[in-house]
Amino acid sequence: MLIIPEIQIQDGKVVTLSTVDGSDTVHKITPIEAAREFAEGGAKMLQVVDIDAARSRPKNNEALVKQLIEEIDIPVQVAGGIRTLNHINDWFDAGAARVVLGTVAITDAPLVVEAANRHPGGIIVHLATREGFVIIDGWKTQTAFRPQDLILDLQMTGIAGVIHKNTDQMADELDESLALTEQLSHDVSIPVYSSGTVRTLDDIARLRYLPNINGAIISHALISGDISLADALEVAAQRETSLEPESITANVKMGIHSGVRAYLAAYNSSQATLLWNLALRDTITADNPYMEITIPQVDLDLDVDSLSPREVQTYYEAELDKADIVIVILDGIENKAWTGFECGYARAKGKYIYGITASGEISAASSSQKRFASMCDELISYTAGDDLNFSHSEISHALATRVMVQNQ
Repeated sequence: MLIIPEIQIQDGKVVTLSTVDGSDTVHKITPIEAAREFAEGGAKMLQVVDIDAARSRPKNNEALVKQLIEEIDIPVQVAGGIRTLNHINDWFDAGAARVVLGTVAITDAPLVVEAANRHPGGIIVHLATREGFVIIDGWKTQTAFRPQDLILDLQMTGIAGVIHKNTDQMADELDESLALTEQLSHDVSIPVYSSGTVRTLDDIARLRYLPNINGAIISHALISGDISLADALEVAAQRETSLEPESITANVKMGIHSGVRAYLAAYNSSQATLLWNLALRDTITADNPYMEITIPQVDLDLDVDSLSPREVQTYYEAELDKADIVIVILDGIENKAWTGFECGYARAKGKYIYGITASGEISAASSSQKRFASMCDELISYTAGDDLNFSHSEISHALATRVMVQNQ
């Protein structure tokens, strides 16, 4: 389960907002200091919320958030008052890994679709609720929509995930909020994150036990020091071994609850292709923190000149055995590549295989490439071109969606 520390900024200061009495707590630590502490403490991603922008105040904290993004080296998803496509594009240009949409996701569905198409894997929707209904405009306006009525339509827009926050929960009662978040997570195949439900390490343990909840966004408990990030990460990383059978859905069986291990079959002696493969891995793991990818050609660091083919094969078999899924790059396969063995072994072991190919390439492919493609359970096409980031984002977004709907 992914732990995402949240830094809420108001008037340039770190604050935490109480959903119980509406009060704001101002903390001494600066936003930059908090971000550095979380990054150095092992966080894989941060969420930064501009409270002033969310409340449509004339002065916001955009410049400060952009400085924060520049100064830390882990992905940052930004939230608060983002309501136009230009504003969304501006945040990605500034280096944001993801953009969180709130009010506009409810009021302007076409904009969400356009944003998700332009930034595959980069758009998250925040659903805040009160008394079971979605609220917007900085929690000021209650709509007639229940989150269950919206989440399926939101999934179809191509977004990368949903954050649910119940704003009317009592200080000592989180069960209702957790139940609603879990219900939402069962309704869709995209990641669902719980917000505002962690105050102790026991809360993290409870969340980790619940199937299909992909992570927790934690603000006050981490900022105030009620729990440490190191302890939170340790508890979240533990594997749950006693899930009730009836609660195990396709998402849990695929390992989304505890992370997915992928084997990238992409052997090629070209240095340029190797760099392409490494950049692809970086994009996928940045967009999908629950996924771990092994490139055996790189990660095993084998001295193939001193090993027999059978010895090399043994190493590859061991990595394939560990994998939940296998990703095969079908374009540009060389004769000496191990792709045939990798596909065949994966099929024999019952691994689900995703074939990656540029749009239209398979129809004109060699007989060997077509044979490898036929061994794949599913093909993912991407747009080849000069924009490497766009191509990799297409692949990353498709994998994030399809891996989570795949049934074992």
